[in-house]
Amino acid sequence: MANTTTSPAPRWQVWIDWAGNGSWYADSSDVSADVLGLRWQWGRRGLPVPEFAPPAGLEFTLRNDDHRYTPGNSTGPLGGNVQPGRRVWLRANRIHDDFATGGAVSVDLHSRMVFGGERWEVLAVAGNGFSVSDGMAMGQGGGWPPSDAVALLDAGDSLAIFTSRYQRNSNGLGGFALRCAARDDCLRLRFASDATILERVSGRRVTRLSDGAPLDAGAWYDLEIEQTAGSVRVHAIKLGQAGATRREILAATGITGAPESGRHGLWHGFRNAQDRWDDFGVGRSLFSGHVTSIDPDYETGVCSVMATDVMQRLEAVPLHRALAGGLMRSGNVAAAILGWAGLLPGDYALDDGRVLLTGGPRSVWDVSAGRALRRLQREEHGLIYADGLGRVSLEAAARRSGVRRHSNPVSLARFSIGDTAAAPGPYATALRRDDGAEEVEEAVTFRYRRSSDAGRQQVWTLNEALEIPAGGEQLLLAAPDAWDVIDGIAAPVAGTDYTATDDAAGSGTDVTGDITVTILAEAQSGIAGRGRALRIRNNGTGAAYLQTLALYADHCWRAQSSSAVRAESAAAGLQLKTERGRAIRCRYADNYTAAKSAAQARLAERGAQRPHLEVKLPLLSAGNHTPIAEGRVSDVVELQAPTQGITGAWLLEGMEVSVSGGGEGQARWWLTGV
Repeated sequence: MANTTTSPAPRWQVWIDWAGNGSWYADSSDVSADVLGLRWQWGRRGLPVPEFAPPAGLEFTLRNDDHRYTPGNSTGPLGGNVQPGRRVWLRANRIHDDFATGGAVSVDLHSRMVFGGERWEVLAVAGNGFSVSDGMAMGQGGGWPPSDAVALLDAGDSLAIFTSRYQRNSNGLGGFALRCAARDDCLRLRFASDATILERVSGRRVTRLSDGAPLDAGAWYDLEIEQTAGSVRVHAIKLGQAGATRREILAATGITGAPESGRHGLWHGFRNAQDRWDDFGVGRSLFSGHVTSIDPDYETGVCSVMATDVMQRLEAVPLHRALAGGLMRSGNVAAAILGWAGLLPGDYALDDGRVLLTGGPRSVWDVSAGRALRRLQREEHGLIYADGLGRVSLEAAARRSGVRRHSNPVSLARFSIGDTAAAPGPYATALRRDDGAEEVEEAVTFRYRRSSDAGRQQVWTLNEALEIPAGGEQLLLAAPDAWDVIDGIAAPVAGTDYTATDDAAGSGTDVTGDITVTILAEAQSGIAGRGRALRIRNNGTGAAYLQTLALYADHCWRAQSSSAVRAESAAAGLQLKTERGRAIRCRYADNYTAAKSAAQARLAERGAQRPHLEVKLPLLSAGNHTPIAEGRVSDVVELQAPTQGITGAWLLEGMEVSVSGGGEGQARWWLTGV
């Protein structure tokens, strides 16, 4: 999306998987030049801030005066392939260089101006720096003596997230410099044939910090490099490959002693002129999801596109499963739910959370994956949402409680926002406030139940004759109401556990020998726990009627009477009932300790009145570019609006960005007081 102002808003980049096969191409997937406006929403939004985050959403309008995006246009990207579910991806960069040179002419990278007003600084022995040609940067290797080189942009933030396309053609002689105080004082990320490597460079000393998965030689990758004070994570997606998914190829944690410089950029080793860099930016992915509607308007020459993230898809995935039981934390429960819904481990990033289960198995039956996760969020009292890379995140309650217990929460602030344009950094043009009085809970009660195993039992019987045509089969769901979870189901035995005749009344010829009853495996049916799926097949030449069928299970768990744990504020006192009370029926927690810690965590946040805020941040203010492009759910934000009586530390709950093709627009943030 083009920006025409002297203080350009962040660069918004939208990609669509037009082929519908999970492939991304640097040119054909990128529709940014045709975007006339967009709106992106993420997190818990509204006043007062709601308990649960709705799925993130993206809406944008494409220029379509030539009907390029109209279904049926065989020369357009849709063609006749109007299938739903195409993937879409949104990124924002506040600093960016596409390395365009207006042709094949080669220019030196040093001092080159980039989008965002910064200039590259190349540190190298003369002739060993970087050159730019036709949309790519590459190393120079002709100088003497030969040396490595770094090309740096000042992002003003030592923990900036940055993105780049990269092609590895060497063995470990190309990559990136992070937090670079000097050419020989930085973190260095390089790509060898057998590993992705993060190193600490300090003078002549190089310390290897972490290894990750390698990149294929000769292939282009889109990389996103995410930093915290003690970690570096690298996410990569291979371009031009069907079924490509963004994966974490390196996760370095426990980093100490790294420089605090805000300069980041490119690195190449001695005489490496083979590797290639493209499309370097400071910013991050904001949204990854699936298109839900494509709506071309022929008369106005525009095409509207709407998309939602994976959380929306989880609402449509029914679950009929059971947790194994034993010692299970919130993270274990979330991983099980997401795995049942078809997500792979690379599709989520989960905190461990509190211990919820210590006893027998727990049924997750006849409920959507989305609803099962909301129930889990209540019992953890954390947050569950999908991040900008499309990964489902479970944020444990301890993250926020740690902020609230901190002696000086303002010192944790990621951003500081004023209320006037005269402020030195980010500022808000409007603030709306909710006092949070309606959200106060003076007492919280968590009801939980343990389960007991009654051993071997008959758990299900057929209640009427079932007709099976000759050579045909029927599928049955055997789900008893008397038990919460059944396991160890024995295969039914002909003549003992089931019988069949050739007539509906049951008085005809016995044809039990023609019938086979099979219990479908969980992996095949997607059903386990409270019930099982059965396949009943008639191998005979005539119709058969199943007259009896009984199932037996070696383990049958039934929940005992419920117990309750109550946590109350001083305002509730000893009253058993209060207008501001809340009762939670635990679906996972099965013990006193888990219920008590969950009740106390909820009361700690909701037992006190906390104000809620909505603030508006104009896009055309250069000071707002960093928070708008890089702010994330649960960031600590300092507000300085003393004339309105608003100061101190706040937690970022949700955000929305509305922007036009010229870059005008605004962001809205919703915050709660620490």
